[in-house]
Amino acid sequence: MNAIQLLIIDAQNDFCDRPFAGALPALPVPGAYQDCLRLVRLVDRLAEAIDSVIVSLDLHHSIDLAHYTMWRDANGALPPPFTQVTAADVRHGRYRALAAAISADAEQYILEYLQNLEQLGLALTLWPPHCLVGSPGANLNAELAGALQRWESKRFKAIDVIEKGRNIWTESFSALKAVIPYPGDADTDLNRHLLELLAGPQPVWVAGQASSHCVRQTVLDLLQYGPADIAGRLTLLTDCMSPVPGCEALAEQFFDDVRQRGVRLAAASELGCGRP
Repeated sequence: MNAIQLLIIDAQNDFCDRPFAGALPALPVPGAYQDCLRLVRLVDRLAEAIDSVIVSLDLHHSIDLAHYTMWRDANGALPPPFTQVTAADVRHGRYRALAAAISADAEQYILEYLQNLEQLGLALTLWPPHCLVGSPGANLNAELAGALQRWESKRFKAIDVIEKGRNIWTESFSALKAVIPYPGDADTDLNRHLLELLAGPQPVWVAGQASSHCVRQTVLDLLQYGPADIAGRLTLLTDCMSPVPGCEALAEQFFDDVRQRGVRLAAASELGCGRP
């Protein structure tokens, strides 16, 4: 078996559908905990074949453009989580962001941001606050963290950690770049370091959460900005990722699209048993 690069996207407590450290996850993805356990078994079983591990961490502040707690409706009430906000909603006063206290230019920036999203065919989804900086929810799933520590000790190598999401003015689903890079913040621009890590020629196995959002956007960005041969080197571990509820069709369409572009889809249990 060729040496493998393992790319793990946002396998954090707040996305796992299981309580942790006496707390409930902020944004549980059904199936995510079992996804982590299957990934743990793969890491332990194929530690010698895994040559490098890259882990992305979704990290946010309590104040964040995409948190529903930062918004109010026309009656001054909190909108429900997962509300989608458009530029027209803001212009007509259906929703407003609590942004004036942060920056005098914030309201205009947000309107322009929403307009730019719409040009990309997107809308702003208001998520529950999750993976807050310094919180237990932002930590890796404990079983997976243990497996990665065992891998480091066995291979005498350190995992690479990619942090994303800390800019409060833009969204960062992909580990490669923000949806709309924020002017003057290089951390929201295309992550050249990650592209260098994945420059090749090793196969790259991808796992993590969620298949409908952060995994999806990371892989799509890799196909757009990565090396020319990346599609043929990518394998999605489909039993080590799950979609956000209600977004199952988006994940299935993603799988279909990337399969047609040459990306391999496989279950973790299929790999390493005499198969490349």
